[in-house]
Amino acid sequence: MSRKSIISYSLSPIIVGAIGFIFIPVLARWLSEGDMAKFVIFQTNANFFILTVGLGLDQALVREFHEASSPRQLLKIILRLVFYAIPLGVLGLAFIKFYFDGAVSSSINAGMILACVLLLLNRIYSSYLRMSGDGVVYGIDIVTPKIFQILLIALIGSQSIVTLTYDIVISIFILSAMAALCYEIFMARRIGLIFELNNAGKEKKPLPRGLDLLRFGLPLIPGSLAYYAISASAIYVVGANGNPRELVTTSLAISLGGGLALLQAVFTTQWLPFAYRWYALKAPTALYRHVATIITMLCAFLLLASLFVLPYLSLLFPAKYSGLPELVVLVVVWNLLLPISIVGNFGIPVKRLSFQSMIISIVGAVLSIGMSLVANKYFGARGALQAVLLAFLVTLSWQCELSTKVWERVVAGHHYLMVGAMIGCGFLFSLGYAWEAEFLMVISIFLYFPKFRSSFIQAKKIYYSQINNR
Repeated sequence: MSRKSIISYSLSPIIVGAIGFIFIPVLARWLSEGDMAKFVIFQTNANFFILTVGLGLDQALVREFHEASSPRQLLKIILRLVFYAIPLGVLGLAFIKFYFDGAVSSSINAGMILACVLLLLNRIYSSYLRMSGDGVVYGIDIVTPKIFQILLIALIGSQSIVTLTYDIVISIFILSAMAALCYEIFMARRIGLIFELNNAGKEKKPLPRGLDLLRFGLPLIPGSLAYYAISASAIYVVGANGNPRELVTTSLAISLGGGLALLQAVFTTQWLPFAYRWYALKAPTALYRHVATIITMLCAFLLLASLFVLPYLSLLFPAKYSGLPELVVLVVVWNLLLPISIVGNFGIPVKRLSFQSMIISIVGAVLSIGMSLVANKYFGARGALQAVLLAFLVTLSWQCELSTKVWERVVAGHHYLMVGAMIGCGFLFSLGYAWEAEFLMVISIFLYFPKFRSSFIQAKKIYYSQINNR
């Protein structure tokens, strides 16, 4: 992989996350409270649509890309299966439309359904481009639509060309998704031809059958839904017990927290191609442990930076959305736990333990929903988000320990200690103890630094001596 691709893989998710961070306050400034509530529901339903109708096949594509004899043919098989499932997804949205009331029902229309279908296709093609190893092509694919969306919405809102509404925002999403899809189709064909030419004569596995892909992908759906339910449970719980403003405030916190946790997107984008390649090359498992230590330190630094920045977040929003920083910090922490767990539970996808991972995620979702219901009753939205954070901790720790049992231990005691410090800082800040949270994070980073330094040196030595030239 060229240096240009590595830089592009690193910068693209940062740019997307930064745009997402700006996008939410921009939208909240010009959309009415009712339309903002509908947009929140659109995001939730779109994610649900992609997770279910996608049949877990985007993950199957990632898993089989480098082992398939023809990635283009693999993509065709996956798209055919997805197109068979799209009508069922549309029926599901129609069911929600006719059997629910309020913003949930009014957010679903023909434009919204078209947007969901296009976003699903973008997801499949984007996974293909990501695994190709061409970071520039992938970066253009994920960054350009976001730039188009934010610029057009800002232009319409600031110049008062028309009143910005939910339907206009959905139309902008449709236009950007269609343009991205045209680019993705063209580049997927080009990359596929180059890949097949470069691998001509090399021994590759036969193309998997559609049934084989479904056997890998389908068990991931309940787990993915359950995993999504962990993070989305706070929205549903607060929305059921509160008013549209409280729902929007909680959703803003979840969106902004994800925007601040840019490391998650950067790391996830780069990790899977590298990790599967290392595994294929039989890299020492010590390398994975060193990477986990490095990523844990980077996550701790990002949390510390967030603690200093968050108090100024209220300046970006209307006064009606007060109290955001205390909620956002909890979301930042759980997003920062994800990169650590992705390294720690790498044994699960390697050993194809989709069913076991699904069970863990379902248990985590039930725990999250139950704890959120109780905490929201007594402590409001803050309590619901704190409950979600604890549910994430249980779920991710369980997955890491399962990976240890079936493969190798990657996440060890010092990783768990730093994770505990990060969660403690999140709770302190959410309760109004800002400087205490900052002090705890500084001390934790100072104590963790020797482990980080040692792992960085060892990881570099292993990579350049055993992997770089292979």
